[in-house]
Amino acid sequence: MVLNAAAPAVELDEPSPPRPTFATAWVFLLAALCGTFLAVPTLRYDFFGDELYFIAAGAHRSLTYADQGVLIPLVAHLADTVAPGSAPMLRLPAVLMTAAAVVISAAVAYELGGSRTAQLVAAAAYGISPLAATQAVQLSTFSFDATLQAALIWLLIRWIRTRDDRLLIAVGVVAAIDLQVKWFIPTILLCLAAGVIAAGPRELLWRRGLWIGAAIFAASALPGLWWQNQHGWPALAMSKVIGAEQDAAGGGPLACLPQMIGLTGLLGGLLAAWALWSLARERWLRPYLFMLVASGLLVAVVLFGHGRPYYTAGFLPVLFGIGAVALPYYRGERFNRVLRVIALPVIGLSLVIITALVAALPQSSSRVHSEIRTQADFAMRTSIYGSSGWSDLTAKVADAYRRLPESERPKAIIAQNYWQAAAIQNFGRDYGLPPVYSPNRGFGYFGPPPSDIGAVLYVGLDSTEPTLERQFGSVRALDQLNVRNGFPGVNTDIAIWICRGPMHPWPDLWPDMMDLHLPLGI
Repeated sequence: MVLNAAAPAVELDEPSPPRPTFATAWVFLLAALCGTFLAVPTLRYDFFGDELYFIAAGAHRSLTYADQGVLIPLVAHLADTVAPGSAPMLRLPAVLMTAAAVVISAAVAYELGGSRTAQLVAAAAYGISPLAATQAVQLSTFSFDATLQAALIWLLIRWIRTRDDRLLIAVGVVAAIDLQVKWFIPTILLCLAAGVIAAGPRELLWRRGLWIGAAIFAASALPGLWWQNQHGWPALAMSKVIGAEQDAAGGGPLACLPQMIGLTGLLGGLLAAWALWSLARERWLRPYLFMLVASGLLVAVVLFGHGRPYYTAGFLPVLFGIGAVALPYYRGERFNRVLRVIALPVIGLSLVIITALVAALPQSSSRVHSEIRTQADFAMRTSIYGSSGWSDLTAKVADAYRRLPESERPKAIIAQNYWQAAAIQNFGRDYGLPPVYSPNRGFGYFGPPPSDIGAVLYVGLDSTEPTLERQFGSVRALDQLNVRNGFPGVNTDIAIWICRGPMHPWPDLWPDMMDLHLPLGI
């Protein structure tokens, strides 16, 4: 294989046929159907812990956050304002972003000259993949990041075909938006840049539009960089914490690669594999060879960096589009043979798999008959049954608070972990509970209780009491919460104390209490 940066935008051994039109109506109909279908589980899952945190974070305005950008908390805040307490409304933006990724898959196929059939196959591959089901089921940084990454790469592919430098400025704008979602986009850009340097088209690196886009991206990063610098760069520490959590819950790098492959689904996996194979060997795809290099680099970064398997998700709509177009390679008989032999069975089986997933999940919590003992157990339980226990936790805290004489009721609640804090803050509105604070993860950077608050209601693992006794002059247990086969750190192994007389002023005590790890007691 020869890497040739000077290769033309499209180079064939035979005359290319007229460019097909974009199957606009069919693609958008397919995206709408997939989005509607994948939205069904959003009606059944209880809130995930991070979703509650996003709502809480949206109520605390900031230039950025310790663990993410500003966009998802803002979206969560707006959704909760429109429909307070509605999980489906909160997840609607995730469903829309998933549908957009379906359209991008088709758009990539169109840019490469794919027929309407190829466009629809690419779109369907994403729409019926486990990845899409994961993306749509909850509001998350991943639900936006995957689609924005795919849009960015689609713009690059379109630039290769058209050489319209306005597209490179748009790349910078999309990257700037994605940076407000999560901070993984610089890694994506570095992988793409390495791919272009190695495989071309290197002409891209000298285009004025690219540098205008880079300036837009750099300017968008300044507020977040300033905030991180002011707060000791928690984002860097968070990457290590997430890596450790991924190893504990997902089995480490050796297990991550099969999980990546599994997210593509049957149809998508075959298309992605065919895309990578075709990029390596087909001359007409040489202008897009950077995708092969960038994909390999990204997989290596995720595996060696102990990242999550969905970190590669933004490349998949693009690979699905490339694979769908590369199947026929403008040779009708070859395509017809492949289509007749495997296409319909593969699409049919893929539909069966995704339908079974959507219909079966989440399972009823009444079918849970075992305790959660490890991080892997926790991840499996959440995937199959969803999260639960928020109402148990909030009701127990409210009961303990109300049983105190009115004159002794503290003016603040501290929760040990950020999920607890977010749940009590969101659901505690119905109980008239005081403001909630937590030293855990991003919640800790919202700040400590006011200096004049001496007594607090503390909610945490029942093993936390010795630590509290070193931090407060008086610690008295009020209640416990232990739901059989419940969620550790949510409605199992939970204790509630009233703590008086902090040993140091809150601004001095708070930094020692702050912790980026999620304490679940497992």
